[in-house]
Amino acid sequence: MSDSQIQAQLDKLQEVLGKAITLDASRKPVTLGPETGVREKPSSSDWQEQHLAYGKSSRDSLPVRPVLVADGPAYEALDDSTLCIGDSLGAEVAFCPFENIERYPEQFIGRRNKPLAQPFFDAIGDRNTWRFFELYLPGDAQQSCLLVPTAQFVRFLEDVNAHLGTELRIPSGRNALHFSLAFGQGATPRPRYIGPRREKPRVLVDNRRVFDEDSAAFDAASEDDRQSWLASWERARVSPTGQRADADQRARLAAKRAAKRRRECEAMLGRVQARLGTSAGDGVCASTGKPAVFVSIDIEVLEEEPRSITEVGIAVLDTRDIRDRDAGPGGILWWEHVKAHHLVVRQYASHVNHKYVQGCPDKFRFGQSIFPNEWDLTDTLTAILDPYTRDAESDVLLVGHGVQCDVRYLAGAGYDVAQALASVDEIDTQILHQAWTAGTQPRRLQRVLSDLGIPYAYLHNAGNDAVYTLRALVTMGVEGPMPTGQTRRRPQLAGEHGLFDTGNNDKKDDDGAWNLW
Repeated sequence: MSDSQIQAQLDKLQEVLGKAITLDASRKPVTLGPETGVREKPSSSDWQEQHLAYGKSSRDSLPVRPVLVADGPAYEALDDSTLCIGDSLGAEVAFCPFENIERYPEQFIGRRNKPLAQPFFDAIGDRNTWRFFELYLPGDAQQSCLLVPTAQFVRFLEDVNAHLGTELRIPSGRNALHFSLAFGQGATPRPRYIGPRREKPRVLVDNRRVFDEDSAAFDAASEDDRQSWLASWERARVSPTGQRADADQRARLAAKRAAKRRRECEAMLGRVQARLGTSAGDGVCASTGKPAVFVSIDIEVLEEEPRSITEVGIAVLDTRDIRDRDAGPGGILWWEHVKAHHLVVRQYASHVNHKYVQGCPDKFRFGQSIFPNEWDLTDTLTAILDPYTRDAESDVLLVGHGVQCDVRYLAGAGYDVAQALASVDEIDTQILHQAWTAGTQPRRLQRVLSDLGIPYAYLHNAGNDAVYTLRALVTMGVEGPMPTGQTRRRPQLAGEHGLFDTGNNDKKDDDGAWNLW
């Protein structure tokens, strides 16, 4: 290019920028800022820096700097390191219905990018970094919605963009409101934290008082605040109007999610049957390969301070003890081989939960309780579980009813139970029950035992709950998933209560289960 051509180009650039341009190498080059009228199309990384301006956070915490999305509002990040089950966040925190996140590809991703991004959304439930919150409609405990902080969805989109070089973001205009909902103005109810899984932990499932308190707060709020809250509630319940959103597509998406979930539940029950050796359906333990040791864990915590563990229950079933033995109806003949432990933290031995659930730490029915000091709890757990961690001849499977919640409580106390046990799998009896019933909702332990016909007494004692959880696993492992084409089933233990020594004070609860109080 000749000097005259270069000068002509510079003259045009000066006219556009309104400032002098020189080729003098001793002068600093002009930097084109956002006020200039000449812009290149930003690259993927540039776009992320401009519109998703927050740093990478740790796996278990939300971003620690403000998040900006396009020209919309700033989604203030938050520190969730002290977040406990049942907690609420400030009214300034924006929330997004999780269903809207699941529908996002159908509604807001174009044909070219959708096949690339869809796998990220298909696996969205596998991430354990979500912080799930639940919100009830005041006065109607049957209506609720599942929410996550909007900042988390923004972070998820950033991850997808970083992998694919796309520019996915929260939509603009009226649809933006469906991804950024505000609750809590004027002391109206705010979403309650339920953990990193969609299933509600027991402390909320059994808790009517939280619902009553939120309903009372709603009634006490001003009319304007109530109307504002209801407007956000309605937006949480209504799908955004994406260009490809229609009833048929939503139904197909829901059916796809339900089928995937059903396969996952049945796969977990299938793994249990394989380990118990009951896949053949003949009621005899005929497992092959490496023996399995099922270790059931249950935790009780202070209601007002859930990070403080008051009880730990442990129940263990070694499949070598039941090898070639008849299981009996519902696996009842294997129950006697379960070894049980009940730890009551000495500093909380006199404490009895009563606000959300009725505790009974003194009612362990399967042996003698032990009372370690709080600072000795991890050492005591190690001493009990060490024989199974050192046994290279077997595989350990960690079991719980809502197992992730119990694992997190122990991790907060400094004990990584999955790592300590070197467990090869985690089994959740809530999920097994969904396969057994062909259901779609997780149920509390009392309901599971009732459905299976397993007698129980003094639930919410950690030792008892650990044993009953393992009994439920055995029963469902013997009986298997709901037979194809059926919607109802009769448990093998139904009508077998003559096998149990229930005494004179037994009674049935409202679900028809034998309650050995």
